[in-house]
Order: sequence, then C-alpha cells, then structure tokens
Amino acid sequence: MKKVILVAETGSDITVELAKKYGIEIVPMHVSFGTETLDDGAFRVEKIVEFYKITGKLPQTSGSTPVDFEIKFDEIHAKYPDAQILYLAYSAITTCSYQSAVIASEGRDYVTVIDTKQVSMGQANIVCKMAEILNANPDMELEEAVRIANKLIERANMCFIPDNLEFLRAGGRVSNVAFVGASILGLHPCIELLNGKLMAVPVLI
Repeated sequence: MKKVILVAETGSDITVELAKKYGIEIVPMHVSFGTETLDDGAFRVEKIVEFYKITGKLPQTSGSTPVDFEIKFDEIHAKYPDAQILYLAYSAITTCSYQSAVIASEGRDYVTVIDTKQVSMGQANIVCKMAEILNANPDMELEEAVRIANKLIERANMCFIPDNLEFLRAGGRVSNVAFVGASILGLHPCIELLNGKLMAVPVLI
C-alpha cells in the first residue's frame, strides 16, 4: 500500500475510470438547479444546458464542504490508518473547497492540503501526474511527495478558448456590452489560469 493517498474533488474532471486506475479519492462539489442541489457528477451534463434553455440562467456551483472532506478523510484513514492523505486542491481563489479541507484537516495530522492554483483539467493533470509518480514509488514519504507536487504546480499552465461567450455572459463572467462587442468583432477570449485566477485575454480567430 502506498504511504501517500491523493484526494481531489469532482471539479478536477477526473473520471471514475482515471480515479480507479490511479487510486485517487474524489470528494464531491455541488450544483444547484434552482431549489434542487445535487452532487457534481451525479447527473447528466446535458441537464445544465437543459436548465439554461428553460430558465435563461446557469445552475449555481458550490465547493465541497468541510463535512464532505471529513467523511472522505475518515473513510480513507479507517481503511489505511498508516497512510498520509495529500489533497491537491482546486484553485483556492475560485472556490471554498480548499478552505473546507483546511477546516476538516484540523485534528487530523495525517492530512496535508495544497492549493494547485488550477481548475478542471489543469488540476487533473497535476493530480494524475502525481498519482503516476506515487504508483511508481509506493514507499515515497510525504515530504518528498509534497516537494514534487509543488514542483508540478509551479510548472503547470492551462488556457482555453470558448467557442462563444453565451455561457460566460450567463454566468456573469462577461458583461452584455462585452458580449455584444466580442460577437460583432469576432473576438474570442483566451481564458488563462494566472496565480489561481481566471483571466480573459481577447484573441482574434
């Protein structure tokens, strides 16, 4: 058994298959469709588009809670009492998950929390690469794992270009003026993760 077990949340977009392959434990984030709140990953992705078409609004997302992490941390510790838990968190600037894990880690000296400063696939790449390293080196101590994880975080870069701004406008990421102007001029924002923040840079394509 590995000495270090990795934890991430569903916002990392790590699939069930990848989590099983690499031995990564996943904690749910949450999505609210009006008065209905569901665990992220517990519904069809199409449900988000359907909700938007009906209401004109995007569902509200929320990070993992301290209770979510307490349940997962205790579950792992009960199964592997000698292992250390390393949670590689979704960008702390964008969600409360990191802080929730910090709260849940109080009194649990077998838990270490690190902010990846990445979201979605940016976070997934860090976590999966770290999992590969741990799987190849099952006797690695926590201190070395933390050092390597921080190196991976320093080197990570992620950006993406959305096809259009409709969902960014609905989610409050861009204003109506920016939406209209970008549509007329054919501008597409390049969204970059800089120090954990989502930053938009217009790009002509």
